[in-house]
Amino acid sequence: MRLDDILETVSGYAPDADTEVIIQAYFYAAKAHDRQQRKSGEAYFTHPVAVAAILAEMKMDVDTIATALLHDTLEDTLATTEEITSLFGEQICALVDGVTKLSKLEYRSKEQAAAENFRKMLLAMSRDIRVILVKLADRLHNMRTLHHMREEKRMRISQETLEIYVPIAARLGLMAIRSELENICFENLHPDKFIELCAQLAEGEEERQAYIDRVHADLQQRFGEMDLGGEIYGRAKHLWSIHRKMVSNNLEFQQLNDLLAFRIIVETVAECYAALGYVHSFYRPVPERIKDYIAMPKANGYQSLHTTVVGPEGKRIEVQIRTPDMHRVAENGIAAHWKYKEGHLDMHADEVARIARMRELFQVAQEVEDPEEFMEVVKIDLFSEDVYVFTPAGDVREFPKGATALDFAYAIHSEVGNSCVGAKINGRMVPLRHEMDSGDTVEILTSKSQHPRRDWLKMVKTGRALSRIRRYLREEEHETGQRIGREMLEGELKKRGSSLQSLVKTGELKSWLKENGFKTVDGLFIQLAQGHLGLAKVCRELLPESDQRVAEEGSENALGKIMDRIRGRGGRSPVIVSGADDVLVSFAKCCNPLPKETVAGYVTRGRGITLHRKDCVQLLSMDPSRRIPVEWDAKAKGGAHVGNIRVICVDRAGLLANITKTCSEAGVDISSASARGLGDQKAECELQVRVGDVVELSKLIRRIEKIRGVISVDRVGAAGV
Repeated sequence: MRLDDILETVSGYAPDADTEVIIQAYFYAAKAHDRQQRKSGEAYFTHPVAVAAILAEMKMDVDTIATALLHDTLEDTLATTEEITSLFGEQICALVDGVTKLSKLEYRSKEQAAAENFRKMLLAMSRDIRVILVKLADRLHNMRTLHHMREEKRMRISQETLEIYVPIAARLGLMAIRSELENICFENLHPDKFIELCAQLAEGEEERQAYIDRVHADLQQRFGEMDLGGEIYGRAKHLWSIHRKMVSNNLEFQQLNDLLAFRIIVETVAECYAALGYVHSFYRPVPERIKDYIAMPKANGYQSLHTTVVGPEGKRIEVQIRTPDMHRVAENGIAAHWKYKEGHLDMHADEVARIARMRELFQVAQEVEDPEEFMEVVKIDLFSEDVYVFTPAGDVREFPKGATALDFAYAIHSEVGNSCVGAKINGRMVPLRHEMDSGDTVEILTSKSQHPRRDWLKMVKTGRALSRIRRYLREEEHETGQRIGREMLEGELKKRGSSLQSLVKTGELKSWLKENGFKTVDGLFIQLAQGHLGLAKVCRELLPESDQRVAEEGSENALGKIMDRIRGRGGRSPVIVSGADDVLVSFAKCCNPLPKETVAGYVTRGRGITLHRKDCVQLLSMDPSRRIPVEWDAKAKGGAHVGNIRVICVDRAGLLANITKTCSEAGVDISSASARGLGDQKAECELQVRVGDVVELSKLIRRIEKIRGVISVDRVGAAGV
């Protein structure tokens, strides 16, 4: 497309637009990219022009189109942000910078580079949503010309597009872009299946078109008789949609019976519902295939009535019914909400973000620092079928399919999530991991004594909840590590006649921290607590004149003597220590480790090896030089091990009896049980049970959760909790 074509397109939907900035950007970019070529051998400038043309077809404003023309200048030419700002203003420069890749930064892998690039894009989107529209148009044109790349690169780019850009296009309601990207990805990722499906569709194309024409004529006649009017369109579903259905339902192409979709556009919402009832009067509806997106719109603002019916010849067809305004949103997505004022967008970025429900992604980009964790959280939010639930006040909240009561709690507020013990769904008590269904009314129950635990990470399905739980656990571990590391270092320095305070006063600690790359002393404490740094080595470097060698040898000899004494005293041990299965072993009460869990040993004086969960907080606070690797002995007989669980429940008579009965039915013995009231009609029961391994305990917890009146069931004494 030429410059004149772009200007003509813009003037068609924004006659008052000041297109001078587009003209200026066109000639500036043409000069900047002069003599550069694409993989195809074409002049590189053809790419930004094509991206600008795509955005013009989407009816974007002049600043966005100018950004498209300039979007590669900062990365691939000698252009600078100062020059772009002086010529085109701060807003366009910010848009260009938001689209620019982070190719100059170094990461451990391509995956991390992609994650950081995507994070920057999201952060720029949070300031101006148009960044992602330029990026989507950029990706669309690159995908259209992907055949010039080698196969390995085509597959990598297609996979990234399918995982990131396609869901974002869907979230923004850009269905045309989504469909085209999906089909190109399909062609590159599964070329044989793509060719086969194209051939199968082509084989029956004439017959299919004849059927579409027949149904179209039938609907047109019937709606005319009822004086409903409206426009009616028929089409076949696109390739990726068909392929995905075949895979998910394990069907052959010949077994598919709803390849066709019809769209009916009527004037009012009332006519939409009237049309739905009328279609059902002559085409039998398929049960559970009616969806009302008018009453409950999708996250991207999409509204329509969907139904699947049995049409002529017994063939299934999908029918979508909507108004012209709804159709405009369905076709143009987020761009349909924009109004033009003097050629510029007249809507604040916050309003656009709210329409598209992109806020969660923006928050994740700001909060999650680890690139791999960031991508995991983002993908959770992008890949989701929607579930709509209600608050007690009647407000609608939207969640991905499979989201739990705990996800709902974190959607309200971080503190509500952190203190959540359970929920009432439709008036019935449910545990934290209970999955919500559309139409549920959810009320969250909290307790001041409740705190997030690591197993919560397996209970949630939203990126917001996942990032909030991880943040709490990180902060808790950070604080614990600081305290433990400080105590370890101070204790060791005291043995050598020194102190942390004296090293601070002399400046020796500051010098050591700088030499070893630590910004703060807290970093040193955490490394010591986690065992990443040897305490003896640090003290030797801080106090080079101390008799460190003697102390180390004495410590090693003492540890060796203790190990010698405890070997051969334990009979057949449930764990193997340094190849031996006859070591005296006891189980730490702080975390009560169970078979099939990852464990570590701690060499005690006089009590043999104490077995801890590997992530036990108390273990981390003890001398790392006395920790030893151990593993469960697969040949050992599975005896009964102690497991502690806490049950939060409704304070009613007979509930403890129900719990003990459930344990008995599961074949689990109870060593002790106690109960106490918590107020607010809630009670807490603590049970000590004897189980074979952690799997048996987990099954028991699931059974207790099903008892009427039980709010939550948690394992206690695990990992030092």
